[in-house]
This record gives sequence, structure tokens and C-alpha cells, in this order.
Amino acid sequence: MLEQRLADMRAELGTFEDEFTRYAFLVELSAYVSPDQPDLMRDEYLQRGCQSRVWLCCEQRDGCLWLRATSDTLIIRGILYILGELYNGVPLSEVASSQLDVLRELGIAEHFNDARQSGIASISAAVVSYCRQAVAGQAAG
Repeated sequence: MLEQRLADMRAELGTFEDEFTRYAFLVELSAYVSPDQPDLMRDEYLQRGCQSRVWLCCEQRDGCLWLRATSDTLIIRGILYILGELYNGVPLSEVASSQLDVLRELGIAEHFNDARQSGIASISAAVVSYCRQAVAGQAAG
């Protein structure tokens, strides 16, 4: 499921002729992530290690992952939208076993400096870690 979604996203981003257009598309996607989510914007969901303020809540329903997230910056909200489209509804076990570098896989890593890439990687790592813990808990259950 992840590989197909990633391929679909890669194809969509590949239709843009230059990096400016891809970057603008990420900004457009940010409109789908509300910047004002008081129930989410609490310290317990704040991700450390990001240049921007990012709040991320991972949840599981029926053995699948569901993300709620927001940020104080447009471009990161666009990335969070992509992560939601990629991961929402995917079985926890599939996410737990994934080793994706989403920015590189989508060909948009070059839009971000090293610090921002590191922050986005830490968000992805937090998602995968959550899923691994959930799967381990189910197995021990």
C-alpha cells in the first residue's frame, strides 16, 4: 500500500516542470492542514528537533495508522499533508517495517536545507517508532 501511494505521489510531483512549481504545490497543500488545532497544539504532541513548531499525534484504529498534525509554517503543513496522505489508513505493521526517506523518494529533498531535512526525518522517524511500539504491544498483548 505504501509503495503504491508513494509511486502515485511521485508521479503527481513529477508533472511539475521545475522545483519552484513543486515548492509552490507544497504550499498549496498546506491549505488542507488547519494551522489552528488547539486540541493538538499541546506540549505532549510537540515534536522536538524541528526548526518549525510541529505537533504530531499518531493514533491507531482497526490496526491502521492515522495522523493528526499541524505546524506553524506553510511548507511544513504541506509536508504533513503528504505524510497524512501517505500513511493514513495503512496497517501499523506495514509502516513499522518501512524505511522510507519521503523527501528523497518524492524528489523534493533539494528544496530543504540540512536542518529542515533533519527535522522532517525526525517526524517520519516518530511515526515509524509509534507504529513499531504499537505492533510490539499487539504481539505482547
